[in-house]
Amino acid sequence: MHALLVTNDERVIQEFKKIVAVTQTQLVITDLPSDSQIALAYRVFVAQDMETIRITHNDIVFVVVGATDSKTWQSALQLNANQVATIPDSRDWLIANLTTPSSIKGLCVGVIPAVGGAGASILASGLSFHARQLFSEVVLVDFDFDSAGLDLIYGLEGQPGMRWHDFEALTGAISSKDIFRSLPNRDGVGLLTHGTVQRPPESLPVRQILEQLHRGCELVVADLPRFRRQSHIVDVLENCDIALVVTPATVRGITTTKQLLSELNDQVSTIELVVRKVPGSNLDPLNIAEMLETPLAATLNTDTRIVEQVEQGFGMAGIHLGGFTRSMNSLAHRMANILEYSNAA
Repeated sequence: MHALLVTNDERVIQEFKKIVAVTQTQLVITDLPSDSQIALAYRVFVAQDMETIRITHNDIVFVVVGATDSKTWQSALQLNANQVATIPDSRDWLIANLTTPSSIKGLCVGVIPAVGGAGASILASGLSFHARQLFSEVVLVDFDFDSAGLDLIYGLEGQPGMRWHDFEALTGAISSKDIFRSLPNRDGVGLLTHGTVQRPPESLPVRQILEQLHRGCELVVADLPRFRRQSHIVDVLENCDIALVVTPATVRGITTTKQLLSELNDQVSTIELVVRKVPGSNLDPLNIAEMLETPLAATLNTDTRIVEQVEQGFGMAGIHLGGFTRSMNSLAHRMANILEYSNAA
């Protein structure tokens, strides 16, 4: 495996050679890469003088000498680049990212409701909070751009930090560590949400940000809206290692969940069920899982005290309910086992 630099620009070549001397990285430099050189590259760096080249790779960095402008981002978009690195400003980032990436990656968990009011956001928030002692870096990402935002659940609406709209017009390179450190953080959980400023998802670098977080954080929890084949939600699900479908234990919930599962099978390889128990319903969560032929990951009780305690602004740490805590702890340990198994495979 090697890093691949595609350029004829002597200044770019000399800059990369200086960095390689420090990192001891195996670097291939060419202006006409072969298929094998691309296939064996863990990361491809394309300089601005080669912006018209067409390369298929899942980790492309567009390299620019000097300042960036609108044309820079258009070129990066055409290359399907994950990052834009500027010389000399991004030297530290290049030093860190020219090295061979670790084979161990984090876990990305998508939480999606089968019906409105299923409790997916509470589940996503609770899982993130209770997983923070099992995973080194946990980030909760709000992809429901029509909702009020997860700031309210975590009590972070007044805390400074980057929201989705702050990433709309980024210039230069940004790594997963940079993203995580820039987010509002409470109880060890980083939170990326839209806050009070809403933007259409089409204007935001949804896929790029999620890929960076997935690469650099041990656990990424994606809080999703109801599935209607929105393009940005499809992008998110394709990045998820597992999807948790949340449904209430009702006949309507089961019917809707069955339809949703058939649609999600094309989007994510592993799907598990979380059933919220409903007062007055005699439907058993295990029977529901068997009926839907989907593994049962967890069950939740319907408890109005959860909402009451969140409303007081104490965040997830303010929820002291035995059943909820046990369910979230159990689910967090299950996710940790999944990550350990996938990295050991």
